[in-house]
Parts: sequence; structure tokens; C-alpha cells
Amino acid sequence: MAELRRGFKSWCEKASAGYRRDLRLPRHSALDPRILATHLGIEVFYPHQIPGLDTGALHQLVDVDPDSWSAVTVALGTTTIIILNSAHPLTRQNSSLAHELAHIILRHSPTQAFFGPGGALMMKEYNSSQEAEADCLAGILLVPRDALLVMLNQMDEPSLASHFGVSPELLRMRKNLTGVERQLGKRFSGRRSFPRIAS
Repeated sequence: MAELRRGFKSWCEKASAGYRRDLRLPRHSALDPRILATHLGIEVFYPHQIPGLDTGALHQLVDVDPDSWSAVTVALGTTTIIILNSAHPLTRQNSSLAHELAHIILRHSPTQAFFGPGGALMMKEYNSSQEAEADCLAGILLVPRDALLVMLNQMDEPSLASHFGVSPELLRMRKNLTGVERQLGKRFSGRRSFPRIAS
């Protein structure tokens, strides 16, 4: 995995808080990436919503081989759209969309691209550093550290994953990367215990 720039994680946490503020969401609330996409002026589609898409191609994308792709960003002149895989669970769609939005927010340029039907530029591959940055920002947009720190005291892991709209795997990854459990453990271990009352 590529090493992140110094201070990048802190910048992502600030960006995550900033977008929640812009959207008038509580700091510790979930962030629906579709709402963020609308805020950024980006339209989100599923394959069946694409005009003129051949039924055979649609069948291939969502029925025959849905595991071969998650999301794709398409630039149409000054308009950017993201196409999500409707065959995937909502939690994976949220993660995929947040990842694509992260590339856009970070103004990444794909190292490889191709032109699709009608001359649309299909952004296909980013370099490893850009992918690492997009992974980091996407995870923080969906599960910010400060929100995780507060909510871990209020919900168990499955409920917390459901609250943020992410998979249990992504939630555990964020817990591990942020070290919040270690921080909470120190906080609780530092509390004074009351003396035992003799019976």
C-alpha cells in the first residue's frame, strides 16, 4: 500500500467535518454519499438508467459478471456522472461511491483512460498513491474518527455499521486505522475505581 502524504489523514478528517457542516448534518451523523454527490454537482446512475444501453450489455454488467466492477466515473464535457453497480449491496455501493467521489474531490487524474460510446471519457485507472488517498478519504467521509470515538460508547459493532451505512469489515478497518478502541481503553483504565464495600 502506498504511503500517504504527511498530514493527509488530518486533512481528510477536516474535509469530512466540513462537508457535514455544509450539508447541515450533525458532526457525528452518517453521510449518505448520494447527498454528497448532489452537493458536488455530480449525478449518480445505475446501469438500467443509462439511455440506449443494450439489454445484453446490461445483463452482462448486473447479472452475468457483477463482481468485475463496482463503479465508474464518466466525464461528459463539463458534466461528471458516476455509474454504480446495482447488483451490489447498499453498503458496498456506499463505499464505491465514496471512493469515486474521493478521486473527484482530490482532483485525481487517471493514469489510464478510454473513450466509450459517443466519445465519453471513461476514467479507468489511477496510480497506487491516488488509490491509497481515495481509500483513505472515502473511509473518513463515511466513518469519521471523532464520530467513531463518540458512537462506540453508544452502539455495538453491527448497529454502528448500520448507522454509518457501511459493511462490518469497513467499520472494523476504520476502528483499527484510527486506534479509537485503544484510546477509549486508556480513558476507561485511567478512571479511579471505587473502593470495595465490605459485606
